[in-house]
Amino acid sequence: MEALRNTFARQAIPMTWDFAEGNPFSSSSGNFLFNVNWVSDALGRTPALAAGGIGNIDAAKNSFPVRPVVISTDPPYYDNIGYADLSDFFYVWLKRSLSTVWPDLFRRVITPKAEELVATPYRFVDPEIPDWVKASPELAARWLRMGSKERAETFFMRGMGEALTAMRKAATNGDPLTIYYAFKQSEVGVDGITSAGWASFLQAVVDADLSVDGTWPVRTELANRMIGRDANALASSIVLVCRKRAPDASIATRADFIRALKRQLPAAIDDIRKAGVGPVDMQQSVIGPGMGFFSRYAKVLEDDDSAMTVKTALALINRVWEEIENELDTAFDPETQVALAWFASYGFDARASGDLITLANAKNIPSDALFDSGVFTDLRGKAALTQRKDLSEDWNPATDKWLTVWECVQHTARVLNAEDGGGEAAARLVAQMGPKAAEARALAYRLFEIATQKGWASEALVYNELAQEWPRLEDLMQGLEKTPVFVGKPQGSLF
Repeated sequence: MEALRNTFARQAIPMTWDFAEGNPFSSSSGNFLFNVNWVSDALGRTPALAAGGIGNIDAAKNSFPVRPVVISTDPPYYDNIGYADLSDFFYVWLKRSLSTVWPDLFRRVITPKAEELVATPYRFVDPEIPDWVKASPELAARWLRMGSKERAETFFMRGMGEALTAMRKAATNGDPLTIYYAFKQSEVGVDGITSAGWASFLQAVVDADLSVDGTWPVRTELANRMIGRDANALASSIVLVCRKRAPDASIATRADFIRALKRQLPAAIDDIRKAGVGPVDMQQSVIGPGMGFFSRYAKVLEDDDSAMTVKTALALINRVWEEIENELDTAFDPETQVALAWFASYGFDARASGDLITLANAKNIPSDALFDSGVFTDLRGKAALTQRKDLSEDWNPATDKWLTVWECVQHTARVLNAEDGGGEAAARLVAQMGPKAAEARALAYRLFEIATQKGWASEALVYNELAQEWPRLEDLMQGLEKTPVFVGKPQGSLF
């Protein structure tokens, strides 16, 4: 949008070499009245039906004056956003205008930093031992040997553990404790994908004697927000649904935990997909049932009888999830399996025909069949997956004598994004796919994962949109099935 906007476009204030300045008394973008009306419109749509109070307390030390309580909280995201540092930009200006109105709120020169519960390494460069560390001589000696990153994580783990423990003690026994956490897994280690932010936070949840009952994405982010534009950033905030762990929770072994994952995770993943969770949020959502199996135990023991860490549990959850996805690949028709293997290696690029023959032989299918099915295009000495723009516009899955899951996905994506297509046309295709519709939805998720791993952002966005739209297409499909279709002239027609 060609317009002036606020400074806080993302959770950072970048250096800029120039800036636009609007006339506040004009009628164009950035004028004073426009900004007042923006706030006024928001307030006018806010239902004034609830009664409550606002307080400022230390989450790690408070005693919750009202008990029991139902808690829904959005805690700090490890080291992701430095709210206290960023707030100084606004604080100094608010202090000039409001210090006489709320003197207690603006009694400081800048905002306090030391108490903020974030794992920010630069605040712990100085190894000076804080009071809470001095209470433990062993921890104090280790503190001096730590780097700033380790000291920051220790501070975060201690504070988050205390805060969550206080919440658990004050919470009701029957109602869940919900925690919003929009922090994406991104680190690839020896054991699999995980992240320090997720592992540290979930470890604090488990250490506070809470069990994770599930994770669920809630659509809270604008698709055109600055950090989400042309990227596969999380489209949602992930809500952790936690409950108090049963006092008589059992102890399990590593093997018990892995067996529980392999036995119960496939059904949980299928439920998540049926609910319309997009591929970009799947990895976070799968954590829910996986951590549910882990945290319902009082402890999961490693082979040496040490307690398994959450970081290890997350890696195992992701590894089992990948195994489940790979098993799904073998259930596709041979043409789709070859196309999937080709896509994972070359995308839509053309390669020597010999490469395709090698893949086809591995799946025991003639290479000519791949061309005849329309999945691949013969380029005389070279071969490539058929581009979506080259697919037949009159394709019909009900009459295709060589129907493949690959075609179902590519044609639906083509129609969904076509100027003369759209949701209704795509829904008609889904309705005509029969049993292959469920396989096509699963393939869309798989293609998103491959495209994301390869860094093909535009291709990943195609499959993410398709998978997210799939439940809506099924709803449209049911509506279309109920719509009467007249062949010829209906009785009593005047035409």
